[in-house]
Amino acid sequence: MNGHVKPIIDISQQQREFVLAALRTVVKRLDLIREEVALSGVALSTGAVDPQTAIRWCEEIAPGCLPPEVKATFIAKGWALP
Repeated sequence: MNGHVKPIIDISQQQREFVLAALRTVVKRLDLIREEVALSGVALSTGAVDPQTAIRWCEEIAPGCLPPEVKATFIAKGWALP
């Protein structure tokens, strides 16, 4: 007899495992976004980029997450922002 037979997993268990894997992927993606936004803050604080570049970078990484007041302040000054 074959000793390498996989145990039968019911559909609900497969669905649960699939959703858990998807949730782990989301968590990793959110970690990456958080790190990228933090890096843009470090670049801004050290003078490596200007505020306009930091805002653009953040909008690329996390679209819509900056408060509207931040973008409005710079748009009022005539800066072209995304």
